[in-house]
Amino acid sequence: MIDHLIDWSLLLGRWIHITTAVCWIGTSIFFMWMDRSFVKNQDNNREGHVGDLWMVHGGGFYKVEKMLMGPTEVPKVLHWFKWEAYWTWLSGMFLLIMMFYIDGGEQLVDPDLWEITGTQAIFWGLGSILVSWVFYDLLWESPLAEKSGVAHTLTILYAAGMIYLLCHTMFHRIAFIHVAAILGTWMVGNVLLRIIPRMKQMVEMSKKGEAIDPKWAINAKNRSTHNTYFTLPIIFIMFTNHFPNIYAHEHNWLLLILMTMAGASVRHYFVIREKDDMKAKIFAAIGILLIIGTIAASYELA
Repeated sequence: MIDHLIDWSLLLGRWIHITTAVCWIGTSIFFMWMDRSFVKNQDNNREGHVGDLWMVHGGGFYKVEKMLMGPTEVPKVLHWFKWEAYWTWLSGMFLLIMMFYIDGGEQLVDPDLWEITGTQAIFWGLGSILVSWVFYDLLWESPLAEKSGVAHTLTILYAAGMIYLLCHTMFHRIAFIHVAAILGTWMVGNVLLRIIPRMKQMVEMSKKGEAIDPKWAINAKNRSTHNTYFTLPIIFIMFTNHFPNIYAHEHNWLLLILMTMAGASVRHYFVIREKDDMKAKIFAAIGILLIIGTIAASYELA
């Protein structure tokens, strides 16, 4: 009976995780698309007006107007986008615990890579997630965040380093899952600890007619933009669970780094293609070449 209930809890956990992840990723992609599609209405003189967007769907027209926060009237009803992020992370951590931690962590251990106990492996897995968030958050709250090129480079190098480290200290398939957990924690941490609190502060200041420091809005937007670049790598990792030729490959760490960069490059193409077509095509080409390179490497180095 207990085993039957555990099986159902894992099935329902996966169901919730996939459903909420689809909602979260969908809203992220949709808002990124909207932000680059607004057209300034020359007849609209309201302070803070950014632009309008007309859409057609389901037998009706939709008109969306974007306004900057500031001394302006705030609607009584505001729709927040946060719960899909929270439930995706909570269900993901539930699955991580139920599938790999609850039995003492023995599944995490690969004695050919690192001779540790299951308990030590659990602490290493959770520690890698926590330390990665602290590093990422401190970096993007520091003055280096204003030098986006440096901060992005450090973020990429750190992620690549963690992929290499996890793949050389943990059982291969579970190492991949912990990489996804790190990226997912960055994403939900952005929403829970940075974006939503700052948005709430800005809403309250708008209600009081107070001016808002534009750095707050820029920081919240940067964090939200980061999240959209993490989506394709995480989806790829979810799929690799069914492809041992990837996660069990001798050079699995290299394949994952290449595909993570490929996913981010392809996502960047969609983010900028309407504003800089040539640059977007360059990133699309980079993404395609990285995918081709990964396919070749997975075969020739096998």
